[in-house]
Amino acid sequence: MDFEPPKILQYLEDLEEVAEEVLSDRQEIINLDRRRNSNREALRTLRDITSLNAGSKTWICIGNQFLRLPKKQAVSSIEKEQKQIDDEIKSLNDGLKTKVNRLNDLENKEAYRGTDLKPLNAEEWNAVKQVLG
Repeated sequence: MDFEPPKILQYLEDLEEVAEEVLSDRQEIINLDRRRNSNREALRTLRDITSLNAGSKTWICIGNQFLRLPKKQAVSSIEKEQKQIDDEIKSLNDGLKTKVNRLNDLENKEAYRGTDLKPLNAEEWNAVKQVLG
């Protein structure tokens, strides 16, 4: 590496930019996980209450509004949001792996081994079972 000030400055800017992306993605994952936990608590409570009062309505907060919805509709709405949150967390985690590897490259560190592994899908797992007997 040359020790010319413009190159050093560019290197530090690149390094800080990638590090900031990693930190912001991690914070976003934490925030989404908190929301997911709150939704899970709400689902659990609604399911317990739903079994007691099958046809009644409940209040839920969507954005800055409180709405009174049938409990089945509220549960399905929260479940739909849970799926969206899970997808967002998964995509952030996938992107985070590449950003961490890029950060390690900039810092001249070895990339973490095994971070790019993907689980076997059902078809692949059945093929493995057939091969192993």
